Amino acid sequence: MGFDYETSKQTNQHREWLGFLQPVGLVETTLQPVFQKLGEKPTPEQLLSLKVCDFAMGSGAFLVEACRQIAGRLVEAWERNDAISPDTEEPVFIARRLVAQQCIYGVDQNLFAVNLAKLSLWLFTLASDRSFTFLDHALKPGDSLVGLTRKEIGAFSQDPKADLPLMKMLQNIDQVKNYRMEIQSADTRSDEDDTRKRQQLDLAESQLEQVRLNADVAVAAFFDAEKKTKTAKKEKSQEYKEILNNNDESKVKNISQRLREGEKGVQVFNWEVEFPEVFDRDNPGFDAIVGNPPFAGKNTAIAAHAPGYMDWLKVVHPESHGNSDLVAHFFRRAFVLLREEGALGLIATNTIAQGDTRSTGLRFICNNGGVIYNAKRRYKWPGLAAVVVSLIHIFKPKSNQS
Repeated sequence: MGFDYETSKQTNQHREWLGFLQPVGLVETTLQPVFQKLGEKPTPEQLLSLKVCDFAMGSGAFLVEACRQIAGRLVEAWERNDAISPDTEEPVFIARRLVAQQCIYGVDQNLFAVNLAKLSLWLFTLASDRSFTFLDHALKPGDSLVGLTRKEIGAFSQDPKADLPLMKMLQNIDQVKNYRMEIQSADTRSDEDDTRKRQQLDLAESQLEQVRLNADVAVAAFFDAEKKTKTAKKEKSQEYKEILNNNDESKVKNISQRLREGEKGVQVFNWEVEFPEVFDRDNPGFDAIVGNPPFAGKNTAIAAHAPGYMDWLKVVHPESHGNSDLVAHFFRRAFVLLREEGALGLIATNTIAQGDTRSTGLRFICNNGGVIYNAKRRYKWPGLAAVVVSLIHIFKPKSNQS
């Protein structure tokens, strides 16, 4: 079943704009094509296989709403299949807990925001007779715009004399995925369950330590180059590759620490490595991405980030413009992280449809297969803030490639 763009467009034209500014409206419209793909009567297994992310999650409001909407459908699926036993109390809370631990993902640069999002989901999924839902595996700190794929990490750390370092890395990530899937498959009913999950997560994190360090060194080679010319970056890259291949652990850790430390440190986040169960499945990626990513003009973005940050974004997002608002790069990253037949729903400033920001974000996405199925613009944000916003929903169709 394909997504009906015209029906969606006609339906959404009759909605109140204010509803779109609340998480319920934004998330509902984002999940519309995702649910439609599952059909009128999705199974519990289909619903619990969904992966929804907010990559600038703040307090987690959009994730809470995504959890609410998926959990509601999960209860309906149980009822259709007579899967709720008569003595089961409050099935909606059980559904919310399962959805939170299996379907919901979030990333934010601010560690306080990560903890606040956990608190929001804890309170939303709270059951009187059970421990807090375990969320540490799915809500993580990091910069959503700076990171590498497994292939890029492997290519940088590849040493022709070594014994297949890329294969070893992939084996480690496979083990990480197994630990994470074990964490997701069981509810946290007691403190003992929580302890066991934390032990499994610790094992998974230890497997990722060297992979993360290799990625940090590769990213640092870009940021540490005194000039951002191809020659300077190539020379720094070669220097850091030699450090990695010589197994100089002290230097490797120093490079990583210098990259990440300080107010403007670069918090590298490698999506394929951190969430392997999302990117190892058939048709990899998230089913939906929602949220309210940061708005920042060129000068504000430069002042808030490490030197070379905007140069990095121009490299990882081809055909982007240096004058673009930062939010366009979040749109680009969201589209990359989506699986085919997935959807994104993001809030942006009105500049998303203007000038260099438009060409960097929406124009590039549309030229590469994205379909804008809902757009609301020039809406004044309620309250004291004098901000005009746009709400954009984009569908990622199936690729024509076999």
